[in-house]
Amino acid sequence: MNAMEISSEYGIYEKRFEKVFEQFRENLETNIDIGASFTVYSNNKALINLAGGYKNKDKTEPWSLDTTVCIHSTGKGVVAMCLALLIDRGLLNLDEAVANYWPEFGSKSKENISVKTLLSHQAGLFAWKEKMIEEDFLNWDYCVELLANQETLHEPNSEICYHAKSIGFLVGELVKRITGNSIGQFLKDELADPLNVACTIGTPADKHVDIAELMNSKNLNDAFKEPNNIDEYVMKAFLNPGNRTRTANTAEFREAEIPALNCHSNSSSLAKLYDHFFNSKFISKSTFKKITSIEVKGNDKVMKRPMQWSPVGFSIGGGKLFGESSHSFGHTGWGGSMAFTDPDNNLSVEYVMNLLTGSMLGDHRAMKLVELTYECL
Repeated sequence: MNAMEISSEYGIYEKRFEKVFEQFRENLETNIDIGASFTVYSNNKALINLAGGYKNKDKTEPWSLDTTVCIHSTGKGVVAMCLALLIDRGLLNLDEAVANYWPEFGSKSKENISVKTLLSHQAGLFAWKEKMIEEDFLNWDYCVELLANQETLHEPNSEICYHAKSIGFLVGELVKRITGNSIGQFLKDELADPLNVACTIGTPADKHVDIAELMNSKNLNDAFKEPNNIDEYVMKAFLNPGNRTRTANTAEFREAEIPALNCHSNSSSLAKLYDHFFNSKFISKSTFKKITSIEVKGNDKVMKRPMQWSPVGFSIGGGKLFGESSHSFGHTGWGGSMAFTDPDNNLSVEYVMNLLTGSMLGDHRAMKLVELTYECL
């Protein structure tokens, strides 16, 4: 193994990953990426840590290793780590009814829905029945109370339906009922501050200077233009309400806690988190095995493809995007970001960017960087 470390204008990488560096640089030089970062960790060491391009559309603010960006659903993997901590401490039981922790949740025949059914996208609460607007997401209690008081959209455990937006409020309220703290505060106290990483749900105003501006690519909404993909499941889960990029760039959105949508981080912080989660004694081996197992697999009616969900909401396997292990666990995000750990090769691989493309799974930029990383091993 050649572990010679190379320093470049975009950061560091071990010499064996030269092809990865060249691809990252090409992406920026050809405007496939405007600003981005890509990091690979193993055993508390960065094998690759690259960042470059620009934070803004006018290309006047350079993207540095400290730049953060909204990672959308990629943040769900971080939320899953928070849940793993509660499980390991005996504060959350996957087999218990959600209503045991959150009594109001048990209304409308939901009293028997288990924690693992909810977290693995089988509870039938993948959308609000009420018509929602983006501003509603700034009102935590309103969003949570609506979900607690509505009937399920299908019989629990009968369908797999990715809870694209609702899961953040459902999980966040569960954490709040158990700990007394919001999910954003719990993340800060238990993970971000102890590990000294930039990863927030509800980002304080004084940290906004580090945040990159999100931009739309021309094909951003392609995922919603394919007639075969648009049905009541997609309309309810993704478009009630829709999420606009210009909203995600506002101070109000950044400061709010919208756990399924507005985690802000960068690839080096995410890689450090995932690497620590796998390689340290963060949680017991038995808990780790449980929460990275496959709880359910099959056709996800919202995602329109086969999915494998763990009992805490990790995506398992992930195809080529998650490397070469069927045991890889992590999450992807709207527009192209992704983060995963490959336990068989002890690699934590993360990619974030500010130019949003129209792929919900398998962004071509991330896919190529991952493919080249494995070629260089």
